[in-house]
Amino acid sequence: MRESALHATCAAYRVVEPLGVAADDFEPVLLDYVLGILAATHDPAALPVVERFLRHPHPEVRRVAAEEVKELRRGRESARATAGGSPGVRRICSA
Repeated sequence: MRESALHATCAAYRVVEPLGVAADDFEPVLLDYVLGILAATHDPAALPVVERFLRHPHPEVRRVAAEEVKELRRGRESARATAGGSPGVRRICSA
């Protein structure tokens, strides 16, 4: 069951990954939603995408990015704890 949940999480990021690729072209008001969607996947692959917005010129985007980075890091720590700290999470998501 745990492995199925990990597969679902990884698949979720793959579905929304194009948002991260195109995010630089979005208006700041839309970035709040895009960053939230990316973070909601809890996929470690989303972390560098969201982190790049920590240097965005708009303070509100930087604030939201900081919140979502925390969310992604919490999710990564939870996944490690759930998977017993094994590298299986990374293996499954990279498959």
